[in-house]
Amino acid sequence: MKYHSVSWKQLHALTYSLTEKIQKKNNRLDLIVGIARGGLTIAHIASDFLKLPVASFTISSYKDLKQQELTDISYHVGGDLKNKHILLIDDVSDTGKTFIRGIKYLKELGAANIVTASPFIKPWTKYMPNFFVKQINDWIVFPYDMRETVEAIQSNLLKEGKTPDYISTQLSLIKIPKKLIRKYVTK
Repeated sequence: MKYHSVSWKQLHALTYSLTEKIQKKNNRLDLIVGIARGGLTIAHIASDFLKLPVASFTISSYKDLKQQELTDISYHVGGDLKNKHILLIDDVSDTGKTFIRGIKYLKELGAANIVTASPFIKPWTKYMPNFFVKQINDWIVFPYDMRETVEAIQSNLLKEGKTPDYISTQLSLIKIPKKLIRKYVTK
């Protein structure tokens, strides 16, 4: 598997570009809803640029870097969304299932209009967000998922019989900070 590491600075710049595209379309928006976990971080940054409040809900779709079946919404949006114009944000549209499930959920809550955005899309996504910045094939290593990334890669490589030293080297190559490798790689 190939990896693409994103720094906080790059994430901020990508989110700024995303919000610029949204503002150029002059969409009426009342609220940003971030799909937690990853979309919540993007939504928070976007809320600063767009001057909009943020809400969130949780859909988990990955475990150990592998796509899982989507379940129901784990944690729910609070408040009334009736007739609201929503910007739904996630960090990446991979299969697109999370966006599809999120849109259905927001419609059930009475949202009048839903616009979608993500800094990244995968070429095989079945759902194309209204706004995105970059298409990428590789697994994206976000700066807010370091422990989770280390543990998932370590788990997969241990199953292949790789040593902790090999795992540490591989994690260094994808720009995981050394202090996190030392902390989370099991020796």
